[in-house]
Amino acid sequence: MGILTIVFAIVLILNLKTLYAADDYIYRFVYHTPGVMPHMEKITTLTIPYSMYNHYMNWNGRFVAHSVVQYFMQFDTKLVFDICNSLIFVVLLLLINKFATKLSGKKYNVFILPLIFFFTWFYIPYFGQTVLWVSGSGNYLWMSIIYLGFILYNLTNRDLTITSGIIAAILGFLTGASNENSGPAAVLIVLLFMIKRFIRDHKVNLNSAISVIFSGIGFILMMMSPGTQKRGEIHRTWKLISDHIQGINMFIISKFWLVYLLIVILLVVAIIMKKISMDGIWSVVFFVIGHFAAIYAMVFSPEYPARTFFGGVIFLGISLFILVYSIFSEMKVTPFVVSAVLSICFVFSFIPAYHDISISYYQVEQQYKAFNAAKKDGLKDARVALMTKRQSEYNAYNGTLSLDESSKSWMNVWEAKFFGIDKISGYYQD
Repeated sequence: MGILTIVFAIVLILNLKTLYAADDYIYRFVYHTPGVMPHMEKITTLTIPYSMYNHYMNWNGRFVAHSVVQYFMQFDTKLVFDICNSLIFVVLLLLINKFATKLSGKKYNVFILPLIFFFTWFYIPYFGQTVLWVSGSGNYLWMSIIYLGFILYNLTNRDLTITSGIIAAILGFLTGASNENSGPAAVLIVLLFMIKRFIRDHKVNLNSAISVIFSGIGFILMMMSPGTQKRGEIHRTWKLISDHIQGINMFIISKFWLVYLLIVILLVVAIIMKKISMDGIWSVVFFVIGHFAAIYAMVFSPEYPARTFFGGVIFLGISLFILVYSIFSEMKVTPFVVSAVLSICFVFSFIPAYHDISISYYQVEQQYKAFNAAKKDGLKDARVALMTKRQSEYNAYNGTLSLDESSKSWMNVWEAKFFGIDKISGYYQD
C-alpha cells in the first residue's frame, strides 16, 4: 500500500503541474466541427452523447475515449481529473501485477511492484501525452484499463450466465471501440488463449465468444465513422507501408531492445531452472504477439505517433513481468536491490522532467492569468508570451499544439473561446 501511495503522489504531482493542452480546449464544449462556432454550449454529462454523435460524424469514431475526456472537461477545475487520473494509473500498475501473478502462478511480491512502475516510467512513449494530458490520457491510459479488464475477464473461463454474458458483451464492445490498434490486439490475445484452450481441452468459453463478437461490433462501428473514413483517406502504396515498417522497426529496436533481450534471457533461465510452466510460456508468447500486433497495426495508418504504441508497451510489460515473477517471486533481496538501483535512475530521470514540466506550467499559468485579467477588465484581446521549447517527453506540451503568434491560429481561436475573449495573439520572449 505504501508503494502505491508513493506512485499515486508522484503521478498526482505531475498531473497538478500540467494544465490543459491542445484538444482539451475543444472538448470543453459540445462538439460540432473542428472549428469554433458562434454559439457553443459547455459540455455536460447529459450532452456528451449528442456531442459524441457529432464527433463520430465529423472527426473520428473513438467515442469511448472522448466520452471520458468530455466528462472531465465539464468541471471548472482540473483537480477532479488529476485525482481520478492518478488513481487510474495506479490501477494500471495493479492490473499488470495481476496478470503477472495469475499467469505465472506465483504469489504477490511487494518488491516487484516498484519494478512495474519503473518499467512504465521509462518505457511508455511520451509519458506526458499519454498519462498527463487530459485528451491523451483519455485515449491511451483510460482505454488500457478497459482492454486489460477485457483480457482478464476472459481468462477466468467462468460458466455463461445472463450477468456474465452481459458483462462480456459490454467489455467486448468497449474494447473494440477503444482505439484502432491496442483494442484489436487485446482481442487477438484473447483469441490466442481461446485457441489454446480449444486445442488442449476441446472447449470454447461462451463468455469469451460473446465478448469477441461484440468487440468486432465495437471495432466496426468505430472504424465506420464518417469522420474516420474522411480523415483516413490516403492512397496506401507499398512504398508508404514499407516506409512505415522501416520507421517502426527503427523505433522499437532503439526503444525496446533491452526489454526484448531481458525477455529472451529470462525465458531461457526460467525454462532451464524449471521455474515456468508451459502455460506460462504460452502466456509470454501471446502477450509478445499482442505487443507486435498493436505496434505494427499502425503501418496502415496515415501516421504513427509514438503515443499510439502505449498498449503495445503494456502488453510487452506483462510478458516481462510474467517471467520476473516466475523466477524472482520467492526472492526478496534481488528484487529489492534492483528496485533500489532503478529508484536512483528514476530520480535522475524525474528531476529534469519535473523541471521542464514546471517551466511549462509557469508559462501556461501566466497565460491564463493574462486571459482572466483581460476578461475581468472588459478587454476583447489578450497578447501573451508564448511557451519556450519543451525538452522532456514527460511534458504534455512536448509534441502537442499550443498558442501561436497569429490570433487566427487554430489553438489561439479555441483558447479565446475557452476563456471568453475575442482574440489571443502571442509573442516570443527574447
